[in-house]
Amino acid sequence: MPLKEYRLPSSLRERLAKPIGKLYRDEETNGRAFRSQLEKATFVVTVGDRVTERIAELGRIPEVQVVDGRERRMERKLPDVQYKRLIRVRNPPGTITDEALDGIAEAVKGKDGTVRVVVEGEEDLLAIAAVASAPIGSNIYYGQPLVGVVLVRVDHAAKRRNRKILKEMGAPESG
Repeated sequence: MPLKEYRLPSSLRERLAKPIGKLYRDEETNGRAFRSQLEKATFVVTVGDRVTERIAELGRIPEVQVVDGRERRMERKLPDVQYKRLIRVRNPPGTITDEALDGIAEAVKGKDGTVRVVVEGEEDLLAIAAVASAPIGSNIYYGQPLVGVVLVRVDHAAKRRNRKILKEMGAPESG
C-alpha cells in the first residue's frame, strides 16, 4: 500500500519553528519547575532521541517514546531506555504519514505499558501527531534543537490547535 503523507505547507513552517508549548532551556531541565511538571505527569510522551534520554535520566520512563535514531539529522544509537512494545512506522522528512499517525494513536492507547515508536525517516513533526492523539492531561516533550525541551500539556485547546495544523497539512479529520 502506498504511503499516504501530508506535507508541511510553507505557510506553517514559520509558525511551527516556534515552540508550541513551554520551552525549557537545556540548563532548566535540571530545575525544580521542569522536574515538578514531570513528577506530576500521569502520561508522558517523548518525541526525539535526546529528549527521551533526558526524561529517563530524570527518573521517568515515558509511556510512549517516539524516536528515529537520529539527532540533528546525524545517525546515532537509539536511546537506551526500556519499553515493552515496539511499533515501527515510516515518516519521510517534512511530512506526517498516515502510518505515523496510526502508530502514535495506537501507542498512546496505553494498554501495553511502555511503547517505543521507531520512525524510519524523521520524527521532527510527530509531536503534532502526539498532541492530537494523546489523552487529555498528558505531557508531550519534544526537543528544540540547540535550545532545550518543549513541554506541551495536552488540553482541549492544544488538541484543537494540532488538529487544525494536521488539517492544513491535508490530513483527514479525526476524533
